[in-house]
Amino acid sequence: MIEVLKTYKLSGTIAGWSVAVTSDESASTSSYKLSGNVGGVALTLTGTDNDDNGGDASKVAASYAMGNGLTVKASVEDESLASGGEDESTLGFSYAMDALTVSYTSIKPGTVAGSDSYGDEWDFSVKYTAGALVASFAIDEADATTVIADYALGGGASAFAAMHDKAGTASDLTTVGLNFAF
Repeated sequence: MIEVLKTYKLSGTIAGWSVAVTSDESASTSSYKLSGNVGGVALTLTGTDNDDNGGDASKVAASYAMGNGLTVKASVEDESLASGGEDESTLGFSYAMDALTVSYTSIKPGTVAGSDSYGDEWDFSVKYTAGALVASFAIDEADATTVIADYALGGGASAFAAMHDKAGTASDLTTVGLNFAF
């Protein structure tokens, strides 16, 4: 028996808005994304009927570049609670100062008992760019730490080193390698 997989993807631009719709009939899933700008505010709407928890999910995100390197952002996410999803809202900023960019996001989880206000979860990162070198450091409320350094060698090649440490787990990772882009 031959199984025919039917997957469709339509994407394009309509009146300055980017639109994409994907459907996988064999898995009975679909997703969409709509993004554009209104008055300098970048807006994105995404959704699916099969998120990481097997349920419906949608998200609205907005960001605004205020000038002088400061960008503010916010999002609201709605996931199917019946399938173990978690609604959440975020408020954050990034500030670029020459070669250094600092970012902070405060997260308000929607359904976790005892975590119901902004700041209960958060992400903080610092990124440094100088010529061919890009280095970053990130940490969150659970003391999960990530450090990455990438150096462009030229001709589409780069050397990298990365380390990820999640406190209290054996899921740590350290790697060194080369990337090639042709």
